[in-house]
Amino acid sequence: MKIKTTLLKVVTAGIDAFVLLFSLMLILGLYTSLRDHSVVPFQITTIIALIATCLVVFVISFFLFRIFHLINQHNFFSQQALHFVRTVRYLFITASITLAGILPFVYYSAKHGDAPGVMFIAFAFVLVPLAIAAFISVMEKILINSIKFKQENELTI
Repeated sequence: MKIKTTLLKVVTAGIDAFVLLFSLMLILGLYTSLRDHSVVPFQITTIIALIATCLVVFVISFFLFRIFHLINQHNFFSQQALHFVRTVRYLFITASITLAGILPFVYYSAKHGDAPGVMFIAFAFVLVPLAIAAFISVMEKILINSIKFKQENELTI
């Protein structure tokens, strides 16, 4: 079991490294745009929304590492794990809401660049965390049923 969680930890750390690099590039790009006075409308809002999403991703990773720790301790079917899973679901919904901040800039770019298909790609990008939250909601229901089943088995002699 530890090998599987180690792989999950490595993948989560890799995603965190990518998100950290992405957020640093956003900050440097914003600094360069502000220095050169070449800020287009909605650019600052978009960068703030993306940085806020990056922060939410780091919090999600923190809770995922806590879940991995519970799995390593063979204590996943507990109320604490249920709380962590619920928190991760809410954080994915928050990530989708913060990602919605990119839509005005995408609309502006699509309108001025004559590329209306970009809006569909942006909507898909915003809706991916909601799809993940829906999947986590299903897993949460399964976890609730498993915890109930475990408690019933502990009471049985």
